[in-house]
Amino acid sequence: MNKYILYTSSLILALGFCVNSPCNAQNKKNQKRPKTTKAALIVNVSTKIVDEKGHPIKDAEVIAGEGAITHYSDKEGKVSIQTKANGVVLIEALGYEDVIVDLSKEQFPKVLKLKKTEMLSSGKYVLNRPDGGTTNQKDLVGAISSITGEELSSFPEFSLSNTLQGRVPGLVVRSNSGAFALNSSSLFVRGLHRKDNNQAIVIVDGIERSMEDIIPEEIETIDVMKDATAKILYGARAANGVLVVTTRRGEANKRVIRASVEAGVMLTTRTPEFLDSYNYATLYNEARQNDGLPDFYTPEQLNGYKNSTGVNDLLYPNVNYYDYFLQKQSMYRKAVVDLNGGSNKVKYSLIANYIGGNGFEKVGDRPDLNRLNVRGNLDIQVTDYLSVVADAAARLEMKSWSSMGNADVYTALSTTRPNEYPLTIASDALGLQPDEKGIPYFGASLRHPSNLLADMEYGGFLSERYITSQTNVGLDFTLDKWVKGLTANAFVTFDNYNFFKQGQTNVYPTYAVRGITDGTPEFLQMKKLTLQDDQSRMGEETRRTLGWRANVGYTNQFDKHHISALLAYNYYQDEVKGGSQDVKNTNTTLRLNYGFDNRYVLEGDLALMGSNRFEKGERYFLSGAMGAGWILSNESFLSHCAAINFLKLKASFGILGYDRGTDFLLYKTAWKNGSTTAFGEQNKTTAYTTDFVRIGNKNLKWERSTEWNIGVEGFFLKNRLKAELNYFNETRDNIIGSKSAVQASMVGNFVSLGNIGKIRNNGIDAYVQWSDRSENLAYQVGVNMTWSKNKLLEWNEPQYPDQYTKAVGKPTDAMFGYQSLGLFGKNIPLQGSNQFLGHYQEGDIAYADLNNDGKVDSRDKKMLGNSHPRTAWGVDVNLQYKNWGLYVLGTAELGVDTWKNNTYYWNKGEEKYSKVVMDRYHPVNNPNGSYPRLTVTEGDNNFVNSSFWLENASFFRLKNVELSYTIVNKKENSLTKKIRIFARGTNLFVLSKEKDLDPEMMNAGLTNYPVYTTLTGGLTVTF
Repeated sequence: MNKYILYTSSLILALGFCVNSPCNAQNKKNQKRPKTTKAALIVNVSTKIVDEKGHPIKDAEVIAGEGAITHYSDKEGKVSIQTKANGVVLIEALGYEDVIVDLSKEQFPKVLKLKKTEMLSSGKYVLNRPDGGTTNQKDLVGAISSITGEELSSFPEFSLSNTLQGRVPGLVVRSNSGAFALNSSSLFVRGLHRKDNNQAIVIVDGIERSMEDIIPEEIETIDVMKDATAKILYGARAANGVLVVTTRRGEANKRVIRASVEAGVMLTTRTPEFLDSYNYATLYNEARQNDGLPDFYTPEQLNGYKNSTGVNDLLYPNVNYYDYFLQKQSMYRKAVVDLNGGSNKVKYSLIANYIGGNGFEKVGDRPDLNRLNVRGNLDIQVTDYLSVVADAAARLEMKSWSSMGNADVYTALSTTRPNEYPLTIASDALGLQPDEKGIPYFGASLRHPSNLLADMEYGGFLSERYITSQTNVGLDFTLDKWVKGLTANAFVTFDNYNFFKQGQTNVYPTYAVRGITDGTPEFLQMKKLTLQDDQSRMGEETRRTLGWRANVGYTNQFDKHHISALLAYNYYQDEVKGGSQDVKNTNTTLRLNYGFDNRYVLEGDLALMGSNRFEKGERYFLSGAMGAGWILSNESFLSHCAAINFLKLKASFGILGYDRGTDFLLYKTAWKNGSTTAFGEQNKTTAYTTDFVRIGNKNLKWERSTEWNIGVEGFFLKNRLKAELNYFNETRDNIIGSKSAVQASMVGNFVSLGNIGKIRNNGIDAYVQWSDRSENLAYQVGVNMTWSKNKLLEWNEPQYPDQYTKAVGKPTDAMFGYQSLGLFGKNIPLQGSNQFLGHYQEGDIAYADLNNDGKVDSRDKKMLGNSHPRTAWGVDVNLQYKNWGLYVLGTAELGVDTWKNNTYYWNKGEEKYSKVVMDRYHPVNNPNGSYPRLTVTEGDNNFVNSSFWLENASFFRLKNVELSYTIVNKKENSLTKKIRIFARGTNLFVLSKEKDLDPEMMNAGLTNYPVYTTLTGGLTVTF
């Protein structure tokens, strides 16, 4: 803890020093000016903003208050503001050049004319490329979609990836259940490209980094790279898609100080419901009867469970584990301090953030999280030809909880039967003296020697410490004085990651009732007392990454011709202490761009990708991509069309190499030490056996992705309507896999790997957005969607005669199983059936004989559904009325299925029963039931994947809502410029055919944390 305090204090002191330095410099500069009265510092400015022809410009942004306050011109182009007499005012309008008015040097004009420029060619429409260059949105021939960090900040969440669902076309974000604050989503760009390992990579400020180490307030933009021209520059790991996170940098002529606090509660949503002891015991007897066995529980015992005294009833315990061990709410808290600004010489962005929360466990040590993020980005213009970039970031995270991890706790809750054991046993029942420390004696059963109460409350503790540090240093050279348009850059990144886990584990005695003699229980001690004197190391990992880039570029304009060329070299290394192999990649790229008359644009890219995963001589792959764009709105036949402000057609094609799905050293035949064998005198000599790992294949080739994209994008109706549509098609071939199907089984494990796989993936992504503004009302409504579907063309598969059993020719997310016909005795007659899946009888599931061979076996499986959504949607509404604001985000997945095959739905053997068994079929007790008969066996016939257990998992979720009220202080010399009060909510409800569990995360609440709703309130103050 002392190290934690010292580390935190150092970061805060460093932050204060950095913030104070530019402020002092500014104060010194101001001291040189003549003193003025307080009244003279503030002026009222009224102007009319027009174009070069004198036509008013509506919705031009006029930014005052050192960047803190934004005004908009009305339909007549008029706007009035209050600002400092020596202040700087920025004017921005889409399709026009930005204007900066320094009131210390000039008066604000009564009529301000803006010079028309090409749409999407400057400011926020300039995209940084990984080779050190830039491309504006106007000249972009590829498919890139973006979102700002400000748009994500309305989502109170521990993991950044969870805020992206439904936000960006082409990006499918699939939520996962996980431990507390460790439930990061899976990110897929344009669907599934392979059989596995389909997720995109994340690049943060030029190097591959975890998205979860940053918060939305640190982010300027997240760009999603979707087509070949966009991905090729990111190297051999990028073919599945890339999310490029650019952190915020300082802005010239601004000085904004912002502080925000937020707190609230997290509420559990759908949690599984299980039977109490009486109903469990009753139905357990029925299950035994179904299997031809006598009742296990006597009527006396059933009556005892019906009248149980609760969790500590010695003979008839009744434990609702979810109610006893969990609470329905926990806490969320967050605080952010943000400083941003600078001059034309020095620009800075400094952000400090704290986020914390608690878990849902109410017994023992509740999970507790405390996380601190600090980031500082600095840009310095050293000379007219040299500028320096210096960035530093750190994250410190401390977590603590009981000796049982979150997954262990929830697994125990969902699998321990309600009558398994009493949580505690009175000392006199055991014939023992009460414990001097007041620790109770714990119950157990012959099946379960552990006691959940003992493990959670007295079993010790665990704690984790996670520290990261990230450093970026760059040099930018503008060499115009020697060759016009010549630039050069060098950029180095270095990161360190350290994870440390420690804890203490204690075991307390547990006792099980093994019988009753003359009405007196007899006990068997299941566990003995074991106390740990000190803490022990439970886990540790140290990781570091290194990356650097060097590039030289040239750009120039010759009459109507615009050309640029950029040559770059990138290196990336990821090293884990104690790991067997480091990840090493290089990428040497050449990018050529050409534009003619702002109507036609071309791009060509070459990339020599390098990887240490292949044999020498095969470690490089030459990739190429090209694209073209046609700006139709600049053609004479459309340039005067008032309804079309910008319209572009674009197309791209490329072939990329991919190494991220390839294991190391596959080109080498490998063996390893196996088990030990004892021999010699008294077997004192031991030796290892040698186990086979794989046969190497020196002829393995790179996996290859052949992609093309066709798109159209535009702005319409005075820039109020914005839309984009892309069609994509990708063929992934040379996928590496085992050749077991084409080699005889007599070979055994001696099977080689080869380039055997081929997959085609295609689809569309699109968005439409309408926005408008009046005097008091501003609104924006947007819809985005992604549709994709793939097909496995070639793979390691025997040539079965039954086509429906084959994976080839079907999507890679195909879900195979048996076709259910209903239940024997209810829907289907038992007589004449012939199933070879396991014992079956009346009440069991009947299946279709698809190949009509007179029996049901493994050759009667077919594709029943798909596990990845065919379509993902996002719908958002943003309303601003006077000082009020409302933001609403809804997300949906359509065309997706899930198996109901977890412990909640598959109730069998000696396992716990959920409420679904109340609808079980029984010819007498419940003849209208739809669930299969109960059994104390493994139920091999019933509990296999089939259409009986298939559920449509399509859903709509109200993902995020924010209501806010903003107080703008119109007095320029006031301490606070803006105060924003807000209330936020996430995961407010979900609509789906699945009613018991969450359709997106069927194991949430069963094997780990449940899905929860977060409700928070907060305050943001801008100074």
